[in-house]
Amino acid sequence: MAARHRTVTHRIAAAVASAVVMAPIIGVTTILAWVCCYMFIIGLERIVVRVSSATDEYGPRGLQGFLYDAILFTSVLTFAWIVMPLWFVAGIYGGLCACIYLGAGMVQSIINGAGSLRITIITTIPTALAILATPLMLQQTGAATNEIVAITMACLVFLGICLGAAQRLYTSDRNQRIAYALAESKRAEAEAAVAARTAFLSTIAHDLRTPITAIMTGADTLRDKTLPQAREELAMIGDAGRMMNSLLNDLLDQARIDAGRLTLNEQAFDLRRMIAQTARLWQDPIRAKGLKLHLDIPNDLPVALLGDEVRLRQVLNNLMSNALKFTSTGAITLRCRSWVDDADNHALTLEIEDTGRGMLDSQIARLFTPFEQTSNDIVTQHGGSGLGLSICRDLVRLMDGRLTTRSQLDKGSIFTVALTLYPAEASAIGNVPAALNQPYIPAVIAPADTGFDDLSASVPATVAEQATAFIPAPEASVSDATDSEEIDEAPLRILIVDDHEINRRAIQLILQGFDCDISMATDGRSALEIADHSAFDVIFMDVRMPELDGRETTRRLRKSGGPNATTPVIAVTADNAPEDQLACAAAGMTAYLAKPLTPASLIAVLQSTLEQQAMTASGTQNAA
Repeated sequence: MAARHRTVTHRIAAAVASAVVMAPIIGVTTILAWVCCYMFIIGLERIVVRVSSATDEYGPRGLQGFLYDAILFTSVLTFAWIVMPLWFVAGIYGGLCACIYLGAGMVQSIINGAGSLRITIITTIPTALAILATPLMLQQTGAATNEIVAITMACLVFLGICLGAAQRLYTSDRNQRIAYALAESKRAEAEAAVAARTAFLSTIAHDLRTPITAIMTGADTLRDKTLPQAREELAMIGDAGRMMNSLLNDLLDQARIDAGRLTLNEQAFDLRRMIAQTARLWQDPIRAKGLKLHLDIPNDLPVALLGDEVRLRQVLNNLMSNALKFTSTGAITLRCRSWVDDADNHALTLEIEDTGRGMLDSQIARLFTPFEQTSNDIVTQHGGSGLGLSICRDLVRLMDGRLTTRSQLDKGSIFTVALTLYPAEASAIGNVPAALNQPYIPAVIAPADTGFDDLSASVPATVAEQATAFIPAPEASVSDATDSEEIDEAPLRILIVDDHEINRRAIQLILQGFDCDISMATDGRSALEIADHSAFDVIFMDVRMPELDGRETTRRLRKSGGPNATTPVIAVTADNAPEDQLACAAAGMTAYLAKPLTPASLIAVLQSTLEQQAMTASGTQNAA
């Protein structure tokens, strides 16, 4: 029925064209009466016969079904009726025109009714009867018996072919609908499976970051308090924690990519500074392995570009890590080229070249496959999950770019990132994205400790491990905070809200060397009760908590009008995707601290939050 409704215009055009051609043969009056009658039936069909997805493939039953069938039958009968005057007025020539006319009508009915055998039968019966009447019309014109027999056989063959075509079309349409329904079902199952896997990985990652936080915090805290001979072992423990966190980040990124939930957060950034920071991050581990780091950066490299700096930095770090892993002698080169394209945008290529073991063509073909290592000995010698390069390729694709590689065995490899970025104003670098421009977003988190104080560290922290910021702020370390920050006489009042004891103890352990008055709450409800009676300078709020999560707790805190309605709330969570940051900002949280925690990242965000709070308070007093 939907197909018939869509062809109303074509059927009206065919009727009008037929009327124009037949008017000189059977008369204007007769043909106008026929056209008006046919238009009325088509209009009645369009109004009365409704298409509904609630009905089954056979259409409605009972009285409504009988009405539908009667209207369809009348519509086709009216269309076919015009052939009778042709026979009586124009004789054998009118009969030839009638046969062609009826054949076209039969084909149209079969095509339009392909989805329903019932509609096909109803709409073809009038035309079939008119075709079967052809031998009788020939007899009235005095045709010979052998001619009548030949025409009769031709009509029967034509109707047989049409019947077979109708059956095949119906079967094909039915199979197509069954296949489509099965494909939709499989697609829904696949999407549900991907969503379930993503949720599962997010939950597991959140839970695993709790012990990782304890490992990294404990190792960093004890390293300054133990004998020199024990510091190497503590550094190894910290590196192991960072490696575990890096693997979790890769798994979560891959799950988000598979589910189509990984998005980019584009804003203005300094390309030259980003490349310089990446080079500084890797110069010590490259030097520790006896390699050289070469930089090939032109002086005319654009400074301000619009893009996702965090994800681009992640791609570069993964490629540098891959080059370091497979290079034992020689050098690693970081090369950048840029030029202005025809649209006045910046075409950019970033190359990481190494002098390592190289690859065969068969290995390159499997290089970007998730969880795929190009050979078994790679897993034995170097480890890894096989996700880094796959994630890099998908991230570059999200940026509308390409990641390619060239390699020769025993001569090294070259990985090339090619993408186009829009120019940006230098003054916009470091500004808060519009989507994060919320009332309670003054602070930011500085990058986490990379763990390269000790040259024996084997794997650096990835960009995803670094705390993500709402507003740029100078990097800070624990020693910077203690040396440069002037401590007030009154202790700093801090509320730690987390459902897991390890996370609460980790924050307390980091802050124990400072003059802090620390209170703790195990869930959102108890946090609101404590906040109603005591004022705090800062609240560390876990995002994922049972019953009342951190975002809802913050929303209620902001609306409470109590002593902590404007107190800075620092979100502490393992969910570090851009949409998670936006959700925290929308809930009224002040800053965002990614797990696992390190002393450097926590102290940096705390210091930045307090400084911003002091500036806000000073500005309010001056305005008053």
